[in-house]
Amino acid sequence: MWGGSRALSRALVMGGWPHPPARCCPRVPPVAPEPPQDLSQPNGSWSAAMRQHHQRLLAMAATGTWARLPSYRHRHRPAEGTPGDTLGDTRLFPHAIDDPGAGFEIAMFLNASERRILCLCQTGPYLEGPPGMTHGGAIATMIDSTMGVCVLRVVGAVMTANLNIDYLAPVPLGSVLLLDGRIERMEGRKVFLSCHVRAADGDTLHARATGLFIRLDPTKQQAQEKGGGR
Repeated sequence: MWGGSRALSRALVMGGWPHPPARCCPRVPPVAPEPPQDLSQPNGSWSAAMRQHHQRLLAMAATGTWARLPSYRHRHRPAEGTPGDTLGDTRLFPHAIDDPGAGFEIAMFLNASERRILCLCQTGPYLEGPPGMTHGGAIATMIDSTMGVCVLRVVGAVMTANLNIDYLAPVPLGSVLLLDGRIERMEGRKVFLSCHVRAADGDTLHARATGLFIRLDPTKQQAQEKGGGR
């Protein structure tokens, strides 16, 4: 009795016993990840002025000198061990508010040859500082994002080192602004920029700023990515 059991066990281990029939399971095709959503497209919250100036900038882009930029940059994978460690999208910081029209509504256009960027922006009620006015921190966010995207697209990965802003005129909520940023000069890893914030439909200068951005060391950046810190 026991000898027969041992012989049967040896036969199974050595492959002498016929393999059980393979299970027939339906093949589930892999689900392709959805493409990142471009939030810089017109939506119902855009005012007539925002749409009008957007069309004007699109006409500039049609010549080939300017290029409209999407609101996302690339797909990324968070560091290992972090909650929700799955492939996701990155987006420009001002688009963190998903409710259309509540925060920033923006559209960016880049002229790489001139190292210049134009950002059309409409400010929403969540950005209120003084009653009825746009918060100064929200304006700083737009300036930093505008100059940062310009450097990112023209030069490469950078970090903000210094930002100086002169606030010249208050910005009523719902205003449509045009931010004009450009790279003024480069010194080694240092990139110096300027930015002017004007009313899109007039000559009112609401703010002017200068910024210093530092180019990241590509060697260190690659080492961080290999270590999982993406």
